[in-house]
Amino acid sequence: MATNELTRPPRKQPTSQPQPFPKAGLYEAIFALNRDLELVVEDFKRLREFRFRRDLLDAFIVKIEDLRAWSNSEFLETQHDRELKDWAHWERIGKRFDQRYIDPNDVLLEADRIRKERAANEVLLEVERRQRAARKAKK
Repeated sequence: MATNELTRPPRKQPTSQPQPFPKAGLYEAIFALNRDLELVVEDFKRLREFRFRRDLLDAFIVKIEDLRAWSNSEFLETQHDRELKDWAHWERIGKRFDQRYIDPNDVLLEADRIRKERAANEVLLEVERRQRAARKAKK
């Protein structure tokens, strides 16, 4: 049954799957947009040679640059969220892959590294404590 009301398609649950399109194509499209807007700006600058009103040409350039900045901001903000999801997805897969090859001795080596790091931090804290005490004693 047809309806006269606008309807929205059902929302899909967000997934952490990688993007369904090649990233190179997306970045190439953003590059092409920026390149073409730059050409438009250059054309407006060339029109100055024909003694059109400079303030009007400058206003057009400002509008083009505003449009470019706004569009880049929107595209990159959206893409940043997508990249974070992709990163999480591939990081999970990478961790599962890495776990296949974990050497049980690696745990001991990591524990030893952490122990040495904590000992070094304790030494630094003790040095700082003594320096503060020495400064107080001088006063």
